[in-house]
Amino acid sequence: MMPLDRMPSIAVAVFVPAGAVYDSHHHWTNDAGHWRASVRFDVGGYSDAHIQGPPTALRELAAALVVAADLADAAASVMAEGMVR
Repeated sequence: MMPLDRMPSIAVAVFVPAGAVYDSHHHWTNDAGHWRASVRFDVGGYSDAHIQGPPTALRELAAALVVAADLADAAASVMAEGMVR
């Protein structure tokens, strides 16, 4: 019998439009006394979600999102420049 994977795999896609409402004031300590935090976002209707974890993990996610946005802006700029010529 195969051993159980200690870290289950999951794939999630979240599409967030510009203008989504973010609420980042939730924070607490877990049973071990470690701080955790969450960002809740509401995109209207029944669509809302929470991203939560330790502060370091949230900062890493934020940095990755900034890099992704910068790369998308740069790609859009290159595409627009190519269409103008």
